[in-house]
Amino acid sequence: METKANHVVVGAVTLLLLAILAAFVIWLTRAGEGGKKEYDIFFQQSVSGLAKGSGVAFSGVGVGQIKEIELWRPDPDFVRVRISIDEKTPILEGTTATISGIGFTGVSEVQLDGSGKGAPPIKCPKENPKASCPTGVPVIPTKPGALGELLNNAPLLLERLSTLTERLTNILSDKNEQSIEKFSTMLKISLAHLPIKLLIYRLQSANRG
Repeated sequence: METKANHVVVGAVTLLLLAILAAFVIWLTRAGEGGKKEYDIFFQQSVSGLAKGSGVAFSGVGVGQIKEIELWRPDPDFVRVRISIDEKTPILEGTTATISGIGFTGVSEVQLDGSGKGAPPIKCPKENPKASCPTGVPVIPTKPGALGELLNNAPLLLERLSTLTERLTNILSDKNEQSIEKFSTMLKISLAHLPIKLLIYRLQSANRG
């Protein structure tokens, strides 16, 4: 009976020590990382190249990483990206988020920039916080990156390209080709006779003198 009791005590002490060790490791990890703040970003565009763990940069300097990425269930046109960044990062009103490709690797990161000096920080308001912070954390607004702008303007670009192609086709139609050919022939003849005309003009000028 006494042996069983000793085993129970040893087991309990071992579990307690393991729990203390695990708590210490977690505390040490968080202390090494420093304070973090979380923000949500709602992208209404493709987030290809982004994944959980992808980097977050502020004006090109790494400040954190993506913690979650998923479709926004209330409106699947949006993708919700939760980021965790250094609490010292100046996320102020005017700060915007874009998706930026890293070289030609196909990998992307979230780029933050544009905060105005002296502007108040982006945070959830005390009154009706759900209106501005639907998931309970502040939301950083987005702006289209170079790729997003290209995709958004694609219909207009295609329309202009179609118009240009049509105009070129009209310019190079059979009638216009014939007109251009006649003009070219006349120009060649005029240029061929130009030295003779100049010689005659000089002779006439000399006789007058």
